[in-house]
Amino acid sequence: MERNDKIMIEMGISMLFAFIWGWAVTKIAVPISIRYNIIDMPEKRKLHSEATPRGGGIVLWSGLLLFILLCHGRIDVNLTLFAWCASAVFMVGYLDDMKSLSPILRLTLHLLASTIVLIPLYKNGNLPLWGWLVASIWIAAMISAYNMIDGMNGLALCIFAISSCIFLYTFKSIFWAFGIGITLGILPWNYPKAKTFLGDGGSTLLGFTHSCLLLYCLFESNALTKSFISFCVFLALAGGIPFLDMSFAVLRRIAKGISPFSPDKEHIHHRLVRRGLYPFMVLVFMVSFHAILITLSLKIF
Repeated sequence: MERNDKIMIEMGISMLFAFIWGWAVTKIAVPISIRYNIIDMPEKRKLHSEATPRGGGIVLWSGLLLFILLCHGRIDVNLTLFAWCASAVFMVGYLDDMKSLSPILRLTLHLLASTIVLIPLYKNGNLPLWGWLVASIWIAAMISAYNMIDGMNGLALCIFAISSCIFLYTFKSIFWAFGIGITLGILPWNYPKAKTFLGDGGSTLLGFTHSCLLLYCLFESNALTKSFISFCVFLALAGGIPFLDMSFAVLRRIAKGISPFSPDKEHIHHRLVRRGLYPFMVLVFMVSFHAILITLSLKIF
């Protein structure tokens, strides 16, 4: 069997395994979340109108760890440190779901995890000190960005799924096949009617995974040669819709003289729904625009 055929088979198996895991384990996680009162209650700033269990995040996290365990030695990068840092990010979000944590504490822990996870890229010389610091801040921003964008059924999952499709085509890494499978497996439980939510743990884990593993794919074997400005432009585009929406949200809140951490109902998806667009149309528009931004970022890099 040719090597390319073997790789395609492995990717297909990974995608299928992840899809089955995402669908089947979510079916188990939903009643467990209800039993232990892990529930997202309706609020004025949220689109949903009834109490919904937060079971999707634990499915993502457990599936991610199982995949890394099973594929140890079969992926080009060492994901052990990533697994520890991803777990820390998930746990911070999960604790925030249970009992609201201080925004400053969350941001500090996110920055810490983002900085630690890039140590291998700095130590191998592929990320200079300034690149390491900029990339760490970007990862922490993407963690918050995915959390902010997770305000409409299916949106965060679809954004991560289309990102994984583009990254799979670009890097041919088996991990992105897993990313497609597990998000599409959970999606029927989150869209069109949400039977479960990702929670802060799940959405922040998606943001961390998107940003960190993209940098791993780019700089595990290649050094950063771009200028500071070029690298920042690339990161802004590679963050796609979540990064764009978060940037607008922070600037909007600062302009109003309120904390950038203050939640509101002025995100892009909220505005489009208020303009009369059906949620499905909003979903298609935002995911399509996100795909354009991600593709453009890779073209200019």
